[in-house]
Amino acid sequence: MNAVNIAGLVLAVGLVVFLVAALLFPERF
Repeated sequence: MNAVNIAGLVLAVGLVVFLVAALLFPERF
């Protein structure tokens, strides 16, 4: 894997975690 693939994977995982957190804890957003 190159740096671009790793960066994209990190961004995708971070976005999924953020969306799950927003769904579970809507009062914090």
